[in-house]
Amino acid sequence: MKNITFIIFISSLLSFTAHAASNSIVVVDKTGTVGQYTSMVLDANKNPIISYYNATQTKLKVMHCFEKNCAFFNSIVTPDVASNVGKYTSIALDTHGNPVVSYYDQAGHALKVLHCGNSSCSTGNTIATPDSVDDVGQYTSVTVDSGNKPVVSYYDVTKGILKVLHCGNAACTQANSIATPDITSSNGVQSSIKLNAAGQPIIAYFDFTHKSLKMLTCGNANCTSGNTITTVDASGDVGRYPSMAISNGNPLVSYLDLLNGNLKILHCGNAKCTAGNTTISIAGVGGVTGYFSSLMLDNTNLPVVSFYNLTNHDLNIVRCGNAACTSNNSLVVPDIAGQVGLYTSLRLDANNNPIVSYYDATNGDLKVLHCGSSTCNPNSTVVADNAANVGQYSSLKLDSTGKPVVSYWDETNGHLKLLHCGNANCTAGNSITSPNTTGNTGWDTSLQLDAIGNPVVSHYSHTDSNMKIIHCNNANCTGINMIETPDILSERQTSLALDAIGNPVIASSGQADQGLRIVHCGDAMCGANNTITSPDFPVFPASADVRGVSLILDVNGYPVVSFYRADQAQLKILHCIDSACNGPGNSIAIPDPAAQAPDHRSTSITLDILGNPVVAYQDSATNALKIMHCGNSNCTAGNVITSVAVNPNIGSEPSIKLDVAGNPVVSYGANSGMMALHCGNANCTAGNKFSVIDANNNGWDSSLALDVNGNPVMSYYNPTGQNLKVVHCGTAQCQ
Repeated sequence: MKNITFIIFISSLLSFTAHAASNSIVVVDKTGTVGQYTSMVLDANKNPIISYYNATQTKLKVMHCFEKNCAFFNSIVTPDVASNVGKYTSIALDTHGNPVVSYYDQAGHALKVLHCGNSSCSTGNTIATPDSVDDVGQYTSVTVDSGNKPVVSYYDVTKGILKVLHCGNAACTQANSIATPDITSSNGVQSSIKLNAAGQPIIAYFDFTHKSLKMLTCGNANCTSGNTITTVDASGDVGRYPSMAISNGNPLVSYLDLLNGNLKILHCGNAKCTAGNTTISIAGVGGVTGYFSSLMLDNTNLPVVSFYNLTNHDLNIVRCGNAACTSNNSLVVPDIAGQVGLYTSLRLDANNNPIVSYYDATNGDLKVLHCGSSTCNPNSTVVADNAANVGQYSSLKLDSTGKPVVSYWDETNGHLKLLHCGNANCTAGNSITSPNTTGNTGWDTSLQLDAIGNPVVSHYSHTDSNMKIIHCNNANCTGINMIETPDILSERQTSLALDAIGNPVIASSGQADQGLRIVHCGDAMCGANNTITSPDFPVFPASADVRGVSLILDVNGYPVVSFYRADQAQLKILHCIDSACNGPGNSIAIPDPAAQAPDHRSTSITLDILGNPVVAYQDSATNALKIMHCGNSNCTAGNVITSVAVNPNIGSEPSIKLDVAGNPVVSYGANSGMMALHCGNANCTAGNKFSVIDANNNGWDSSLALDVNGNPVMSYYNPTGQNLKVVHCGTAQCQ
């Protein structure tokens, strides 16, 4: 007797996150440890049907979603009442839309085949055991011929070889053919099967003896004669987790390159893969990747592959830019919530948007991702300036209509540059100018917009070895703009704010004998009556190494500055007693005494609704990105410090803002790419959401703003392409 469960809006069994025009990730089954060995197809309405293993009950399960995201009205059945069955599942549909599932009977050491009586496998099922000789039935892959008869590739553990079953009827109960087409080595551990136009099986499989990928093209429907076997890749330990599709008669295969820790894709040059083959390696977002690959072709025959990153423990999806995946590939990491992305199975909906079933090992759940776009990326990412080597030291603000304005350095020409985007995503009508071209200038930019939207930019001139400030005459900084040197002793790490009447206030590192410098300009152009102080003056003969300067003004217009004194190995928070930091009475706190400075943009500061500082900073001593929420306005008591991410080279050049609830939002660079963090509470101690914004580079010099909907907008330098990029997230969490 079958066990059948229908799940309809049962919150204890189902949870999901959905965003308009964005990705949907749903926990579709959380009853025990479930979701290993997933395999998925789509019904005629493009709704998922998934076979998978329930490790708690040691049973096979089949889910049929009656909604495209599997968010409600799912049917879950246990079609085989036997125990210790259901590993190594593979699913296909017959011509009536009914599932056919191959799987391993661990108790009987046998291959089993389920042919469902309806699309949900809730009635009329047949279960056969077509092969029980020795220990057989692991690593199955199933398809169905034109007569609805299952064809299965699988592994014979006892003999260590690939086997091919072609059932004699739809139920696999009579006249079955079982072939052993390759007995030359230990092979067949992990295989993928498809039928060519003549109905003959084509199988990609792993040769364990030679650590290579092989292709079998059968000479007849049963693989009993006329077979062609080709070793298509023997370059190291390659060929595990193969997944195959056929394009214009020629196979394409995704698989693991274990030697190099990459995903590889084979594009065969002919139907039998005997000539003209090409292979391409696709690196993941750091570490070892390419496990559990699943390959599909979109309606233009471009490959799309889901796979697991073993190092980062996350789900990856790559959409190839051409048929051979040699250029313009798009790699995204749509789920990083724990150890997720094992046993992936990929399909594409009618709009070429990926749907992936996979296992969440952290929670022991089955999850389904339905992407909101063909790239699974809800965010708009553009190369805003593709001139050679531009975009370092970027600083971003949004104008009154939500269009990004970015200041940055042009390393090629040694100029300050300014981008004013023509729309919110910087996709059209952009203005790019070079408002300061004198000498090698434009380092360490900091940008503000005045009351009428004209940019004000502080920056460092390497030629003059001092800080400059420019107040533009119009929104695009065209024409002739005045450039001032308000303090000849102020140098790098500039951070700019405007006081209540629009006069600039700049914090920066001074000459080594000056320490931190604060300049409060006497007018909007910094041309006269400036006040200059050194509130953290080094004691002679010490020399100060000031890094990571970040400035904000409190409600009274008094500067609050986070910075590192690298020479003292101290993170400091300065809260001035007056608008010019003249003191005495300025407060300087050392809230995290063990923290150490890595580089020039290692801190970023903002204030909560009470005026208490919230600081994102990179701590090279612990290889951590930290968030500090101060307990008072001077950070002298009640501080909460959270290490939100720990890894080498993580947290570089952070930029912080607070959402409407007071929760920090941070952009930062990491080995895994350009990242965004949206904290789950004001102290970032729980519910944090991490997003890989750009997996193709590690995001130098990021600068962050939030649009009117609370969605992050970020500028950053792409060291791979050596250009400026701007991202406008489609959701508050960039997911």
